[in-house]
Amino acid sequence: MNTLEDQAEAAIKAKDVAEEKASAAEATNKVLQAQLKEAEDKTAKAQKNLEDALANKEAEIKAADEKAYAEGMADVTADYEKQVKQGDEVPKDATAEKASIDVPLADKSLDETLQEIDVELVAEKAAEVSSQQSSELQTQPTATAEES
Repeated sequence: MNTLEDQAEAAIKAKDVAEEKASAAEATNKVLQAQLKEAEDKTAKAQKNLEDALANKEAEIKAADEKAYAEGMADVTADYEKQVKQGDEVPKDATAEKASIDVPLADKSLDETLQEIDVELVAEKAAEVSSQQSSELQTQPTATAEES
């Protein structure tokens, strides 16, 4: 009988130990689940911050590009207007007929050549601005595709 009682006590102790281990495992599981949720929340917050920062940078870049484009166009326009004024200027005290009589043929040829050069320079600047715009437009879809 003693052996049955000893076996029963041993079984009860083993049951108690198993229950304690199960409780400890359950408590550990709850702690780990809480830590996992906390890590997921931190990850989601970091992702949101990253997306916000990216959107702000894109807006800043777009604004800078638009400003540079506007300044470039203003410069090209100002240069063009300046060159047109230089080509079209006539001395105030001279009439068109008198100016054409007084200016030797070589001077007219030089003025015409300079005016042609000025026109070519304006065209080159306009082409550069156009090229910059097209390259900006080509890089923007790439950036948009990378976001997807």
